[in-house]
Amino acid sequence: MTDMIKKIAYITDAHIDEEYPKTLGVNARNNWKTILEDIDSKDINEVIYGGDIGEGSSNSWFFETLQNYKLSVSLGNHDLFSEVTKYYKNSTNIDVDGLFYSKEIDFFKLIFLDSSTEVISEKQLEWLKTELISTKKIVLFIHHPILPIPAIIDKKYFLQGREKIQALLQKIPNEIILFSGHYHMEDYRKCNNVIQYITPAASYQVEKDLNEIKVHNNSFGYRIIELNKDNIQTEVVLF
Repeated sequence: MTDMIKKIAYITDAHIDEEYPKTLGVNARNNWKTILEDIDSKDINEVIYGGDIGEGSSNSWFFETLQNYKLSVSLGNHDLFSEVTKYYKNSTNIDVDGLFYSKEIDFFKLIFLDSSTEVISEKQLEWLKTELISTKKIVLFIHHPILPIPAIIDKKYFLQGREKIQALLQKIPNEIILFSGHYHMEDYRKCNNVIQYITPAASYQVEKDLNEIKVHNNSFGYRIIELNKDNIQTEVVLF
């Protein structure tokens, strides 16, 4: 039945109005408009933003462009909780210093973590431990990847204490599907019950290289997540 199919655009790492993308010749606002036009053409009306909006001064414009979509946000290391929450109000958020919350959709439980401080607080870990107790399939959204990948960027810019999250995830019987950004590349990885999808950036990309961080301005994109009854499918869209 088609009414059981839900399509979500997962977009991350727009880095709007930041200086570094400009030095690469990247027009982050134009990229953003292109992505929204594409999801509109596909009749997608739900967006999950994976973090790193950009300069604080861009938040007003950014959230204005998303006012007609059903929106969920997980914060990245370029985001400030105090700034973003001026424009993004989430009634299910359970903390005054971080943006972490969950919601249930049919066969799935969606959990959103806040890694904006580049470490997951003990308070958030304790909350996650409770949230993982569910009969539903778990879909986890966090800006930083949890499973390590073979790339120099993972050695330099990984989430502090990520092994604690990995240990929590691998203690439960549920399959966990994890969506992240941060590394500006596409990657798929599976470890025991955890499947991790890293999504290309909406701004510029980084090559998956063991020795050197190589940056490219020749593509940008996002990910489509499709929930169909109790199945989940995903594909990357690049421009």
